[in-house]
Amino acid sequence: MKIFSLLTPQNEPFIGLEYEGVLYNFTRAWEIFKDLKTNGRGPNFSFLQLMIEMDYFSRQTFEEIMTTIGGVFPLTDLEETGEFNYAIPIGRPQKVICLGRNYAEHAKESGAAPPEEPIIFAKAPTTLIPHQGTIVLPQGIGRVDHEAELAVVIGKQGRFISEAQANDFIAGYTIMNDVTARDVQKADIKASKPWFLSKSLDTFGPIGPALIPREAVADPHNLDITLKLNNKVKQQANTREMIFNIPQILTFISRFMTLNSGDIISTGTPAGISPLADGDIIEIEISEIGLLRNFVIEASTP
Repeated sequence: MKIFSLLTPQNEPFIGLEYEGVLYNFTRAWEIFKDLKTNGRGPNFSFLQLMIEMDYFSRQTFEEIMTTIGGVFPLTDLEETGEFNYAIPIGRPQKVICLGRNYAEHAKESGAAPPEEPIIFAKAPTTLIPHQGTIVLPQGIGRVDHEAELAVVIGKQGRFISEAQANDFIAGYTIMNDVTARDVQKADIKASKPWFLSKSLDTFGPIGPALIPREAVADPHNLDITLKLNNKVKQQANTREMIFNIPQILTFISRFMTLNSGDIISTGTPAGISPLADGDIIEIEISEIGLLRNFVIEASTP
């Protein structure tokens, strides 16, 4: 099961639920299940609202929901005919928190030792673009790298979350490309400045294509990650290679700040980073999650 945030050609949002290769218009389901419509929520509810309500849907048989929904579409046909565009799976989160050097081989290629505790940094929510969106390289910015990552989407507010409780605070998983202005980052590190600027340029946060419910992922610590740049494999690893696992990450971050519904935590990238150039096509595939594809162009003006 995959949950998409989609736009019609007229930019009208709707929720798509993919099951066994077929896309269902879940916005119509929201209209049907009137008892869920509270506090003025309308049919164009956010993905996070849907994920928070998954406990409700789990109490229904899947067949009952599917037979009630109108609007069933062959997903591949819709993609080929351009009947919809992808949107950011969970809207604009309050926070995008990323991990640095969470794979030993990436730490090594960066010239650093594996960290003894999680290295966290923020990325501006305005970086986010959806599946099939375009990464824009500013002129004169220097080297810009791709970074394939598994992202965790928070489902409910929490502070001081224990490792044993961490799973309860996860709505689901998606893919993120933590695009980085590498030359800017290196200059800032040399000057003892934070990483925020190099991570937060507009379009430097591709995410998607869908939100995968927590229950649909058997083990988030055993997922294959592959990044292809122009169809050549550049990054390949498994999430079991992470230095700090997801419960450890949530526990560490929530010691310092409240995690809210919709917040994104990107869990770090494996080795194999490489520079991007005008005309590149990037594809990140994570088993059980999907494939995130984005395009690269160089800005025409500074």
